[in-house]
Amino acid sequence: MLRDYSIDITDSDDFDYLFVGMYDFIYKDKSLSESTDIGLENLSKISGDYFLFDGSDSHSLMGSYEVFIQSDAIYLFKQQLHKDKDRYKVPKAFNKWFMGSGSDLDLSYNISNKIWNRIKLTGWNFMSHIPSHRNFIQINNEKNIDICAVFGSGGDRKGYDHKVRNDMYYTSHRRQIRKELDKLSSKYNIMSDRRPFQEYMRILYNSKICISPFGMGEIRQGDGESMQMGTIMFKENMSQYNFGANAWIENKTYIPFEYDCADLVEKLEEVIDNYKSYEHIISNMRSNYLQEFDQHKLCLYWYNIFKN
Repeated sequence: MLRDYSIDITDSDDFDYLFVGMYDFIYKDKSLSESTDIGLENLSKISGDYFLFDGSDSHSLMGSYEVFIQSDAIYLFKQQLHKDKDRYKVPKAFNKWFMGSGSDLDLSYNISNKIWNRIKLTGWNFMSHIPSHRNFIQINNEKNIDICAVFGSGGDRKGYDHKVRNDMYYTSHRRQIRKELDKLSSKYNIMSDRRPFQEYMRILYNSKICISPFGMGEIRQGDGESMQMGTIMFKENMSQYNFGANAWIENKTYIPFEYDCADLVEKLEEVIDNYKSYEHIISNMRSNYLQEFDQHKLCLYWYNIFKN
């Protein structure tokens, strides 16, 4: 399809622009300073014009920004970004806004307008990576499960970024969601904890609501699965982020709740008790997804990047 837009991808040495993936300039098993030095050394060997691609699944610029501003890269591409660049000025754990502060790797970036104009969105994100999510299942009109909360709460293994532990920042949030759900356990049918994949998909199909929470990033595979299986998605508010292709429109394609879960119980009760009034959100998400993640739209997006 890209050839129809005058773009050809080659793995030869005859190219106009080289795409450099993050594993060639970000090393999360090294300290941040070590990672930056190795990345810059790798990039110094490139002759010709190149773009950097940070494929991490959050708005964080950790590890890529340090390399980008010291390199000869034309652009840095991200799958998602803050809409407001000034939010990056506030120190946050691993430069992830939703993780708060107080870690051993709180990062902030004072980004000039000149640099900001060279940080671009790819036009795709984690919602576009799995083609089967387009295979929409007919919506079940006899749902007997109120809430699907089948997601890991962590604690079974430790995670690290640049030698600093990171897993507790999202696991504590997910455990808070579980505590809020406990308040509703006597009133509604709630399915939780990890399940084998096929069982999980059956639960989704039979559920009115799916809670698909942030993890290390804003988007997770459950976003696409809940859409595919015909379930209303509950998710932390996504409005401050720019995804390039944006399937998430507050109260139209998903129901947002605050990251501290202060309004989660109230919103769950409202939607479950008035489910027929919210059922259209599923169809809205599906139609918006097809528009936003249209392949011709993506090709035209990249045509305009090269044209300009």
